[in-house]
Formats: sequence, structure tokens, C-alpha cells
Amino acid sequence: MSDIIISTRIRLARNLKGYPFPNGLNKAQSDEITEKVRSALRPAEKDFRFIRLSEIDGPTKLSLTENHLISPQMAESDKCSLFLKSDNRAEILINDEDHIRIQTIFPGDNIDASYDLADKLDDLLDESLSFAFSEKYGYLTACLTNTGTGLRASYMLHLPMLEKTKQIKNLQNEIARFGMVIRGIYGEGSEPLGSLYQISNQLTLGKTEAEITADLKNVVNQIIKKEKELQSRIIKNTDYCDLVYRSLGILRYCRKISSREAMEHLSNVKLGITSGIINNMNDNIYNIMVNIQSGSIIKRSGDMLDAAKRDVLRAEYINNNL
Repeated sequence: MSDIIISTRIRLARNLKGYPFPNGLNKAQSDEITEKVRSALRPAEKDFRFIRLSEIDGPTKLSLTENHLISPQMAESDKCSLFLKSDNRAEILINDEDHIRIQTIFPGDNIDASYDLADKLDDLLDESLSFAFSEKYGYLTACLTNTGTGLRASYMLHLPMLEKTKQIKNLQNEIARFGMVIRGIYGEGSEPLGSLYQISNQLTLGKTEAEITADLKNVVNQIIKKEKELQSRIIKNTDYCDLVYRSLGILRYCRKISSREAMEHLSNVKLGITSGIINNMNDNIYNIMVNIQSGSIIKRSGDMLDAAKRDVLRAEYINNNL
């Protein structure tokens, strides 16, 4: 399953008593909340780096977005900040859609480890912060779909065959019956790139954290089973073999390439590796996908680049790392 599952994520939404939700905060209130979280996190402060988004440049914000550490909407706000763990596996987002969002991301199929870390951080903050909580409804959040446990669990999956056979829409309707949703690469409102999709629970009210993660695991296992069945049929299919090797050739020898085209070809190569069409090749495709995005290219170069120059550097990176 690890070749289909890219990563697992847990997000816990929390808000402080006595303050409006972030969309109603003034600057002084948002600064107060930031300092309260900072004080509550002090026992673990050495493990985290504090980043105030209003104080970093555009390429750095873009790179954080591309690495799924902040949302595109959060990158545009001057009230937001975050505490980022040194290994990038955990972060605490401040004044995004909620006052506090604890997020943990682990590579591969590690939803339980991801939840355990998020729960520990939640307990640490709860020791000195007063969260907005209702005995009837649970944790109160800016969006009603997060009220309850405040838990959003998600898997990022590579689903090239479900996409190529146009089954994603049917899949979306099917998992909605179980309270799940499928989204693009950067979550709500984003489109899929490189056949990467996020599968997460839609509601948090009326279920325990354990029930939410268990239900999500079951749904994801069924999706993976469908994807694997489709992949098993293509290993001797000339058209798919040709598609995979054409993409491999383009990526190995191109001299410039756009992000969208690169993601499509990288997805085809990853499909070739996981289906068995390509043998004896390391699957580092997702790392390449992350590192060829515009923010990462600009950050590595240390210079602002136009699209044409980024396309050249993107091709060079792929040539050297595929």
C-alpha cells in the first residue's frame, strides 16, 4: 500500500474562549492569541521554529504551501503565524480558519503515529489554554463541519488509473455516503496535480477520534484495492507501457518543462514503477514532485526567476534526480 499512500495527516482545530473566530479578529487580538500559544508551547519550544507569515517573503510562503505546511489562503493573511517542528512532521498554525490548528504529517501509511503526536501537542496546549468547548457539541470551530472532535484525518494517495479511467467522480459520490470527501493536491478548492488526491473525513460531530480514523482507513483501503486492480491489468498493455516509457524519456532528456507537464509525466513514471512496468528504479517520484514546484526552485536558486528560467531549472533538476 505504501506505493499508493504518499502521506497521512491529522489536523485538530481549536479556538480560545473569549475571542471571536479569526475572521473577526483585530490585529491586537491576533497578537494576543499568538503570544498565549507561544507561552503554552514553551516546554517544547526548543523543538519548534516560530514563523510569522507577515515577515517572510513570497517564495518562502509558496514553498511552505507546496510542502502542505500552510494553505494558499493562510499564505495571504497578515494575522497568521506558525510553529514548525524541526523535522517538519508537526506544526501549530495560528489564526488560520481557527485560532489553533495542530497538524501532523507523516510519510506513508502512518495515521496512528500522526494522531498520537497531534494528541500529545493538544494535551500540552490544553494544560494552560482555555478552549471553546460545548458539552453538547464538543470543540467549537469557525466552520460547522469541524465542530465536535475538531479532527480532520486525511491520506494523500496517488490514483493514476482511477483518474485515467474517469472513475474519480463516481468515487467522490461513493465515499460521500460514508462522510468522506476527495480533494485536490492542496486540499479544499484545489485541483489534482500528478494524480494526487487527498481523502479525508467530512464531519467530526457525533463520532470519536478512533471511529473517524477507523472509518477513513476502511474507505482508503477500498480505494487502494480498486487502484491496484486497475494497475494490475496494464503491465502487458502496449498503450500504457508506451505512455510510461514516453514520459520517462521526456523527463530524462527534456531541457525545459512546465510544472503541470512535469507532474503529468512524473505521475506516469510512478505508475510504471508501482505497476511493475518499470523495474529496478527507485521510487523517489513524490520528492521530485515537491522539489520542482516554483517556490522550491526559486528558494534553491536564491533569486527571483521568470517562468521560462524556472522551466529550464525544473528540467535540470529532474534530469539529475530521476
